[in-house]
Amino acid sequence: MMPQKKKRRKKDIDFLALYEEELLNYASEDDEEELGHEYYKAKVYEVVTATGDVRGAGTDANVFITIFGENGLSPKLHLTSKSESAFEKANVDVFRVRTNNVGLIYKIRIEHDNTGLNASWYLDRVIVTDMKRPHLRYYFNCNSWLSKVEGDRQWCRDLLASFDPMDMPRGNKYEVRVYTGDVIGAGTDADVFINIFGEYGDTGERRLENEKDNFERGAEDKFTLDAPDLGQLMKINIGHNNKGGSAGWFLSKIIIEDIGNKRKYDFPLNRWLALDEDDGKIQRDILVGGAETTAISYVVTIFTGDVRGAGTKSKIYLVMYGARGNKNSGKIFLEGGVFDRGRMDIFHIELAVLLSPLSRVSIGHGNVGVNRGWYCEKVVILCPFTGIQQTFPCSNWLDEKKVDGLIERQLYEMVSLRKKRLKKFPWSLWVWTTDLKKAGTNSPIFIQIYGQKGRTDEILLNPNNKWLKPGIIEKFRIELPDLGRFYKIRAWHDRRSPGSGWHLEKMTLMNTLTKDKYNFNCNRWLDANEDDNEIVREMTAEGPTVRRIMGMARYRVTVCTGELEGAGTDANVYLCLFGDVGDTGERLLYNCRNNTDLFEKGNADEFTIESVTMRKVRRVRIRHDGKGGGSGWFLERVLVREEGQPESDNVEFPCLRWLDKDKDDGQLVRELLPSDSNATLKNFRYHISLKTGDVSGASTDSRVYIKLYGDKSDTIKQVLLVSDNNLQDYFERARVDEFTLETLNIGTISRLVIGHDSTGMHASWFLGSVQIRVPRQGKQYTFPANRWLDKNQADGRLEVELYPSEVVEIQKLVHYEVEIWTGDVGGASTTARVYVQIYGEDGKTEVLFLSSRSKVFDRASKDIFQTDTFTIYAIDLGALTKIRIRHDNSGNRPGWFLDRIDITDMNNEITYYFPCQRWLAVEEDDGQLSRELLPVDESYVLPSEDEEGGGGGDNNPLDNLALEQKDKSTTFSVTVKTGDKKNAGTDANVFITLFGTQDNTGMTLLKSSKTNSDKFERDSIEIFTVETLDLGDLWKVRIGHDNTGLVSHSLCPCGFLGKNVQETWMSSAFHDDSFLSPFSPVEPWLHAEILVYLAWAGAWTPVISPNPYPQLFHCVATFENPLSSSVLEDVGEIIEKIRIGHDNTGINPGWHCSHVDIRRLLPDKDGTETLTFPCDRWLAKSEDDKKTIRELVPYDIFTEKYMRDGSLRQVYKEVEEPLDIVLYSVQIFTGNVPGAGTDAKVYITIYGDLGDTGERYLGKSENRTNKFEKGTADTFIIEAADLGVIYKIKLRHDNTKWCADWYVEKVEIWNDTNEDEFLFLCGRWLSLKKEDGRLERLFYEKEYTGDRSSNCSSPADFWEIALSSKMADVDVATVTGPMAAYVQEGPVIPYYVSVTTGKHKDAATDSRAFILLIGEDDERSNRIWLDFPRGKKGFDCGSVEEFYVAGLDVGIIKKIELGHDGASPESCWLVEELCLAVPTQGTKYTLRCNCWLAKDRGDGVTSRVFDLLDAMVVNIGVKVLYEMTVWTGDVVGGGTDSNIFMTLYGINGSTEEVQLDKKKARFEREQNDTFIMEILDIAPFTKMRIRIDGLGSRPEWFLERILLKNMNTGDLTMFYYGDWLSQRKGKKTLVCEMCAVIDGEEMMEWTSYTVSVKTSDILGAGTDANVFIIIFGENGDSGTLALKQSANWNKFERNNTDTFNFPDMLSLGHLCKLRVWHDNKGIFPGWHLSYIDVKDNSRDETFRFQCDCWLSRSEGDRQTLRDLACANNEIRDELEETTYEIVIETGNGGETRENVWLILEGRKNRSKEFLVENSSRQRAFRKGTTDTFEFDSVFLGDIASLCVGHLAREDRFIPKRELVWHVKTITITELEYGNVYFFNCDCLIPLKRKRKYFKVFEVTKTTESFASKVQSLVPVKYEVIVTTGYEPGAGTDANVFVTIFGANGDTGKRELKQKMRNLFERGSTDRFFLETLELGELRKVRVEHDSSGYYSGWLVDKVEVTNTSTGVATIFNCGRWLDKKRGDGLTWRDLFPSV
Repeated sequence: MMPQKKKRRKKDIDFLALYEEELLNYASEDDEEELGHEYYKAKVYEVVTATGDVRGAGTDANVFITIFGENGLSPKLHLTSKSESAFEKANVDVFRVRTNNVGLIYKIRIEHDNTGLNASWYLDRVIVTDMKRPHLRYYFNCNSWLSKVEGDRQWCRDLLASFDPMDMPRGNKYEVRVYTGDVIGAGTDADVFINIFGEYGDTGERRLENEKDNFERGAEDKFTLDAPDLGQLMKINIGHNNKGGSAGWFLSKIIIEDIGNKRKYDFPLNRWLALDEDDGKIQRDILVGGAETTAISYVVTIFTGDVRGAGTKSKIYLVMYGARGNKNSGKIFLEGGVFDRGRMDIFHIELAVLLSPLSRVSIGHGNVGVNRGWYCEKVVILCPFTGIQQTFPCSNWLDEKKVDGLIERQLYEMVSLRKKRLKKFPWSLWVWTTDLKKAGTNSPIFIQIYGQKGRTDEILLNPNNKWLKPGIIEKFRIELPDLGRFYKIRAWHDRRSPGSGWHLEKMTLMNTLTKDKYNFNCNRWLDANEDDNEIVREMTAEGPTVRRIMGMARYRVTVCTGELEGAGTDANVYLCLFGDVGDTGERLLYNCRNNTDLFEKGNADEFTIESVTMRKVRRVRIRHDGKGGGSGWFLERVLVREEGQPESDNVEFPCLRWLDKDKDDGQLVRELLPSDSNATLKNFRYHISLKTGDVSGASTDSRVYIKLYGDKSDTIKQVLLVSDNNLQDYFERARVDEFTLETLNIGTISRLVIGHDSTGMHASWFLGSVQIRVPRQGKQYTFPANRWLDKNQADGRLEVELYPSEVVEIQKLVHYEVEIWTGDVGGASTTARVYVQIYGEDGKTEVLFLSSRSKVFDRASKDIFQTDTFTIYAIDLGALTKIRIRHDNSGNRPGWFLDRIDITDMNNEITYYFPCQRWLAVEEDDGQLSRELLPVDESYVLPSEDEEGGGGGDNNPLDNLALEQKDKSTTFSVTVKTGDKKNAGTDANVFITLFGTQDNTGMTLLKSSKTNSDKFERDSIEIFTVETLDLGDLWKVRIGHDNTGLVSHSLCPCGFLGKNVQETWMSSAFHDDSFLSPFSPVEPWLHAEILVYLAWAGAWTPVISPNPYPQLFHCVATFENPLSSSVLEDVGEIIEKIRIGHDNTGINPGWHCSHVDIRRLLPDKDGTETLTFPCDRWLAKSEDDKKTIRELVPYDIFTEKYMRDGSLRQVYKEVEEPLDIVLYSVQIFTGNVPGAGTDAKVYITIYGDLGDTGERYLGKSENRTNKFEKGTADTFIIEAADLGVIYKIKLRHDNTKWCADWYVEKVEIWNDTNEDEFLFLCGRWLSLKKEDGRLERLFYEKEYTGDRSSNCSSPADFWEIALSSKMADVDVATVTGPMAAYVQEGPVIPYYVSVTTGKHKDAATDSRAFILLIGEDDERSNRIWLDFPRGKKGFDCGSVEEFYVAGLDVGIIKKIELGHDGASPESCWLVEELCLAVPTQGTKYTLRCNCWLAKDRGDGVTSRVFDLLDAMVVNIGVKVLYEMTVWTGDVVGGGTDSNIFMTLYGINGSTEEVQLDKKKARFEREQNDTFIMEILDIAPFTKMRIRIDGLGSRPEWFLERILLKNMNTGDLTMFYYGDWLSQRKGKKTLVCEMCAVIDGEEMMEWTSYTVSVKTSDILGAGTDANVFIIIFGENGDSGTLALKQSANWNKFERNNTDTFNFPDMLSLGHLCKLRVWHDNKGIFPGWHLSYIDVKDNSRDETFRFQCDCWLSRSEGDRQTLRDLACANNEIRDELEETTYEIVIETGNGGETRENVWLILEGRKNRSKEFLVENSSRQRAFRKGTTDTFEFDSVFLGDIASLCVGHLAREDRFIPKRELVWHVKTITITELEYGNVYFFNCDCLIPLKRKRKYFKVFEVTKTTESFASKVQSLVPVKYEVIVTTGYEPGAGTDANVFVTIFGANGDTGKRELKQKMRNLFERGSTDRFFLETLELGELRKVRVEHDSSGYYSGWLVDKVEVTNTSTGVATIFNCGRWLDKKRGDGLTWRDLFPSV
């Protein structure tokens, strides 16, 4: 505990020095380590409050407690209870709170919020107990009022801790003297509050009030505050609530006298605390002595929810807490906020304390005003100093009339949403304005600072046009990023009107932390009418920090406008020079030296720019603003030289481009480089896509600007005037506008700023997202925004800073400059759209459209296009090999004569020349619109030095070009035959594309036929010539037409390389509406070819009328393919069989197949092999055996192979051992039950180890005409390739005809060749109306014992296989098929995942979701896909989806990633909640996500990593994985459709009853089913109870036996039964109990019980109801026993004794409890029970259970269920002393020869020290050994923790190196009762000389003995308080039931009912009392309803259960619907304690 009195200090603490040192030494890495501190481990404290016994002592207010400890302080904890007696007069209330581990407690702060009718509270005392170390019980005596009107009127008190309940630790007193200033209006009527901060904490907010009128002008007010000793004071926070008529207050000073420590502290202020005075603050921090220091700024954004009535007029306040809560901001009132519905309010708070990263936030309001209630969505806080942005979700009301009535909430960070932002550091800036006349200004003054690491953005110094007065020094506080050492500053304003100038003397910058100082001297005018008329000044940095002072320079800039028509501009022109050191900033060019009219056609305008020297100018950026009528501007060049240098030193920056949104590329900005540099190479293009949101009013008419920040530099604020996609109206709703920004390489983009100027009719804009592609970087950045930029929406901002949500790699692109030369011949120009594709050695580009805003492709012109091109495998295309150029023949003059194309590779600076000199026109030349051009040497196209013309004269090199090009090309002869049908010909233009293995020709017009002038007439043959470059081998052609002409359809029986392949229409009126048809050749180079030989065939006729489908088989792998395509998948090296058939459609479907040849390439592709499959059979319904499917096996193989010498080798051989064709006789027995026969079509598939038959229709029965009749057997013959051993069949029918339902008894299959017989026992319906409603079933052979995983259809089935023992020895890499997606290396465990989708209209998604688990040491699972069962897809709005999955065991899970695979806007998904249960760890995590996973919503990510620090964690009980195998007996009808339930009992307890999942085909006759079960750790097992509900079409089950195998240890437990569970057969029972058999030994004995029931002798005591009991003993319970057969004919009559016998029961051992109840049926159901005797006949022992009370709905307490304790078990007095056995296991990490001491800490007491002395004679604690000791002690109760120390022996020397002892486990057994306490320590304990060093271990597991449990079974009343939710429709009319589970058992299912009350209405709280035996520590509550009533859906908020004997309240939060139609559709919930 923290001492209250310290020794006198030698020296005062310098808090300012410590604070500034903390800032200087701040390291963000420490923030992550902070979360690993002991403080952040959860701790449960019991808080007991005792309300005083004085009049009016009770309170209705909300009570809060804050616990202060040595580790830190807890949050403000709400002591919540719905009990009516809570905080009532003289009442004691007990609360369990789960919070941070604060360590040893030294004080608490107890307070209330002053709400409710009777807020005043008289508190007697508080007791706080650490539940893990119960001996640590702290007493806090108060004996005071917490009241606004009673006592000293304080409702917040700090109480000091004591271990002595009678002790009253004395605190300290502080005398506070407040001096109000002596100025007009200085006094205040408001309530004044103070918070005093000191060395040991703070006082909390205290109201300063006494009886007299305080705080009057010039007055001194004195107050005394009681508080714990704060140590040396450091600061105060003083403020008022602005109430009253005169609220403004001028505070002079405050003096505080620390009476206990006899010290005085002075806090001078002399400032206003008023909204309308000074800076408008009504709250201030004052440091001792009024000292000033560096303030840290916090940007606080408050989000008010978008729900009805969300806004408030009440005053909102905030308290920010630092790490572990040790430091806080004090209460900060957020003045000036609007807090309207759906609004964001932003506040800038400055504090002299570093709190970031914050541990939590308190937010509340003053609860005054008309609309005082407020709905807070969240709070986001950014600290620029640390660069950390934290999000604190709230999503709750702060309203005393809604939900829980709180008006202040503690908010905790969602760590998953924490973001890193740019760090900024505090600087002070002093600005000296000279005292000259008119030197001051109110123009907006901007500055920009340059440092070695970069520059700042422009900074506005005087917002709201604040005056900078002459002769005045103004001080500004600014925050700057780390720029390194400064070297210059620029100051400017933008006003040129007279009187707006400013005379600046100098500026000084100082780092407030390091005190580094920079001076910037100016002493110049910034005035367009003074000095040199400049309004921009640059100043060089001077001072001790500056190593080298840079000089000033003046640059002469000449801007040359071109001579073209309309070249001049009237727009404002801006220029920026970039040099080796910095830049000039953007300067408006208005002060011309030589011309009045600027930028006219042909002008050369000179300007002077003064700046700090940049050394050499490297780049010029020039732009104009597009204003004025003729704003388009053709800039020729810019000349730059430094003044004083000769004109010959001019550096030329050529441009020769338009700056015009309607010409060239539409850009208004140009970046120019010197004439000797390659601008294209050095400039980067940034392609910006802006998406405007799809919300109402999203579009804007404003001018939008953007600025990009990279790690190398940043861009200017570029106004986006001209889009690339030429949309007319920019930034329209739901549209994407694309812009290009060309500038220098700024490096990797880290952030951007985007905004608009709010001009135009519709200024508001909803920005969706920004995407930036940088091809030369190979990166694409996505910046999600999804917010308003509007003065009147959200936070009112017009500019926002965005950070990338993802950066994806794209292919790097390089620049090519393409020059197009149009020829100088008549009509050479074109109006068509021109496309080019460039080919290189390393790849090719896409087809690129050459677009421009200028008029291009004019006669005799050269047009330059700049385009970005991508490569496939390399940085560029390598050496260019050819280009393909074409146009689309559009426009009124599409014909084009192309002279040549020049392409320059800008990276390697190589130019390639592609001459053409041909037409691209339908009516000219050869009519082609596409040309392929080859590069030639430059000598072909460029004139030599001694010639003027371009290759004129006789020896023109181009004359030889045609011959050279011809040599490199290939000529194809194309023959096209038009079909011989009516209208087969066409007048349209026909195009063909030839596809080769290396390239294709592109679309080629078939213009000039060699055979006919009138082309493509009916039955004609046309021959064309197509020239192309090398295509490689042809593999496909595409032919089509353009649908022009009078007749535009044609029939083409396509002849291709001599093979007749296909005949098809190409017309919108025929066939498939296609104008394009692809055809493939059937040459040997293809993968495979199927040739089907018919008994007859005719030329030019369709091959087959029906659709044939072949199947190829290799083992059991198949691939189905229609015969119209001949390329098949590889099915392996050997094709063992094929299946061929047709669908029997068409006029003449019958088909006689001779044989089938399959030809395929050899693996080395140097030949082919042909397999022949003989058939020679009909496939016809009317011929042969009337089958349309045949299976064929290969007979011979014909191989052709090219040898090395070029010869062809041909080999013919027969297939070795082909499969036999076998006849199978299939006999199907239809059952002899009513309605068993079917008229539907029945199909069968037979599976063997060599393959399957495929699905066969069972058409003709061999023995019956009318198939499948009741009680008959039908025989069918199926011909197939040998299947080997048959193990499975699939039967189905198509549910047609009237009587479709079918009951199959069994199926027998004979192999007629080897007479093998296979039996399949079925006994199932194939019916939509019977059993499970299925028309298809799988049946396994009777003797089959192999894998049945083919039954799997849902993901849960596959996950179960992945968990099973059969996967233990499987190599994961070898797993194929569906299972491959479900296996993973390493140990795999099950997980339960629940995902709640939000209720937003766009919240749903059809995408595939996944989770990924991250454990300690960043161990990760694979992606675990959350797949739905077949038939269901997607997450619906408001749905709750549950998934059973399995994944890698990553240990303690730290993070979980949730995402989906959707990328389109439609795939957005709003996740409200994510739950993950880990049964093997006994933990359930619940994350309130409330975030979008979408590209265009939220922050633009489709997956997010959630930190489980954000999760609510509950303990659901550790479970162990078992593999359960159930054997069903081999008797007729042995299988069942009933639901099966199991209860397991073990030495360590029992499980609840769980249902065994039937999973389609489980629990069938003579079948063993194996599946995974998760079972509580109660082993070794003693017995199992199996129950069936007797429902379904097969309500009986023959259970043989059950085996349980522990998946971790391999332990086996067998349970034998071998009888029916049936009401008609066997024992005629639906319940059985089986004794566990382990290693052949039964774990329990058998007995019989006689139950005697005595009814009381009082009026109306007898009952007509049915009575039931459950008997509980040391071996579990009996299950429900109905008391039916008694010797008395009329049972349970008054004063009667009824006897019931229960033979053959497993012995329960000693009995402890009995539950008795009745069903309230009959005329007189009420019953008064006297007692029940239970006799164990084998032990001859009788146990009495005394009752003596009513079981009645109308008598007594109206309960019909009672738990009775056994009267035989004597409740002993509590032990005083006992003996403990201590077993210590030493690990291998270190043994010891020294002593060890232990102290045991129990719930009731703490033991003395137990010292284990080590000696050389008797060594203990050796490595890997176990030592046992006995220790006599006082009785401690349940042991909760253990202190262990490692102590040196007195006679031993301790070496300097650290000696440690590895304690692995400690087990403590209390020998009187036999309770066992297990401590899993696994810790190294260092050797120490003193006892103050020790380790504390908390109990890991407790095993309570039966004898101990019996002692606690006493009757107890529990108060159950149920709170119904607040949403519309939350109430229910259904009957509600509750079951409470505790350590000692459960209450049974109890109905919650009250007479004459409408229960469970919306927002209501209902109270009930249940009497039962003591349950011990409550573990869970199950709440459920029966769905009865008109409105049965129910929203449960929470359930509170209070043990009235101890006062301990346990709260079970729910917040879920119990409704079949909402969420997950459940009407029950298991709730776990949420302390």
